[in-house]
Amino acid sequence: MKTLYLHGLDSFLTDEKRTILEKYTDNLIAPLIDYRKDPYTIQTLLERYKDEKIELVIGSSMGGLTVYYLSWFWQIPCLAFNPALPYRSIIQELPELPTVLDEKPNPRTAFLRVVLGRHDDTIKPFDTLPLLMSDMNENEPLSIHLRNDLAHQIPFDIFDEELGYFFKKVRK
Repeated sequence: MKTLYLHGLDSFLTDEKRTILEKYTDNLIAPLIDYRKDPYTIQTLLERYKDEKIELVIGSSMGGLTVYYLSWFWQIPCLAFNPALPYRSIIQELPELPTVLDEKPNPRTAFLRVVLGRHDDTIKPFDTLPLLMSDMNENEPLSIHLRNDLAHQIPFDIFDEELGYFFKKVRK
């Protein structure tokens, strides 16, 4: 499955996480993104990968926010770790997004799994939940996992566990 992975703000995909991802997908795309230099990352990625036939998107923090929207446009499954939804206009300039968001398919038809760290002080989970609920209709395929054993950084074992659950779900 062709999978697009997006790292968080001021971050990158580590070799350890790449190895874990490659256990689940045979075609991984993981670009290095400078979210601060490109405030229109969502539109940039929509354009860059429009002909790639991406089948899944996975991201963390700012990457989680980005894949959240990419999956909606492309109607493909998404796994978002601590998506930066409550802070979407801080780094990413969303004033331009409404013209794009007006085109977003509604409702979401592809599976969305959101993993929130109960102890995340960077992306507070209880700020994220209301935004998720306001974006979703009751019949949309949404799974939220609020983990008591998680903060903002995703340990390798939790990353592997959540990927295993996600890939099992989307391969049914």
